[in-house]
Amino acid sequence: MSFHRKFLIALISLLIPFSAVGAAQAANETVSAETILKPRSGSFYKEKAVSSDLELDVVVTPGSGQVLVDPLKNVKVTFPAGMTFSANNKVCTDSQLNSQSPLGSPKTIIDACQSSVVGTGTATILLFRQVAHPLDDPILVAFNAGKTANGQAKLKIYGFSKGTGVGILMTGVLKGRVLDIAIPVLSYDSAVANFNLAFPGPKLDRPDIGISTQGHNPNYVQAICATGSQVTEATFQLGTRDPSTGEDTGPTSTKVAPTSTKPCNGIAGKAKLGGVKVKGPNAVKNGRKGAFKVTVKNNGTATAKKVVVTTNRGGKGKAGNIAPGKSKTVTVKVKIKGKKGKKVAVKFTAKAGKVKASAAKKVRVK
Repeated sequence: MSFHRKFLIALISLLIPFSAVGAAQAANETVSAETILKPRSGSFYKEKAVSSDLELDVVVTPGSGQVLVDPLKNVKVTFPAGMTFSANNKVCTDSQLNSQSPLGSPKTIIDACQSSVVGTGTATILLFRQVAHPLDDPILVAFNAGKTANGQAKLKIYGFSKGTGVGILMTGVLKGRVLDIAIPVLSYDSAVANFNLAFPGPKLDRPDIGISTQGHNPNYVQAICATGSQVTEATFQLGTRDPSTGEDTGPTSTKVAPTSTKPCNGIAGKAKLGGVKVKGPNAVKNGRKGAFKVTVKNNGTATAKKVVVTTNRGGKGKAGNIAPGKSKTVTVKVKIKGKKGKKVAVKFTAKAGKVKASAAKKVRVK
């Protein structure tokens, strides 16, 4: 048995008699949650989402004179409007990482899903809930766990403390703007004092526990700034549980963090039509109309408004508004006239105000 482990066991035996004294002073905690959200390069736009850096800071603060802090059971964070997680196909599956994995071996856990890391962080816990005995060595690693059937991004969050030698596994799903994380019972009946989790995650270099990792998806967080402010809200649930069974041993208190509001500046951007693609008949009888499907994509940073597709041989299709990064397909009927057996060029032009793009298709006259 290591000296550190012996020390912890001795410490806990000393702390147990004080738990009853401090119990009456628990549940006076205050909580806070803040996010720092910045574009990885350039500026935010009002409409087009850009790859962003996200940092989440969560703090549980004991009340004045409080000896014990109730453990954190759940935290529900509402991120700023316009922010989302964009999961790629590098998924940490349940077969690779689950509650039966060797959570006490951080190297094994990280190696199992190294390419799926999307966030890193640190935490401070209070051993045996005691304010006087913080332990600040825990690490956090977030993995891309894919998507739900509804397309919502899923996370696995692994936590490990060298001081306790114990690892935990948490899961979360981003539903709209809300990330709901259930926190299991921590070793030695510890309480969370704070944690910081950053995406895509700076390098977490801990040779003492055999890991070196960082986030591998720079596009995992996508965000816009449409309102001029970033608002973060959070709700915490705290309460005591039996360390061996996880069953509640006291009431659960719900605490709402003060709303965190930070300014942001989203620029208007510009529409840019491109990637016009045409599908339709390769041959049409002379004087007859052919129906062509024209797909228009907006590669710009603002909505292309009232997009209309016309041709050099008549015919029109209305695509309406096309958001940044989106495409729309319209059907345009074109009368084909010419000498039998010859090919005629049909030019399709998509236009939104002064912005336009075109593509041509050659059609044989039958």
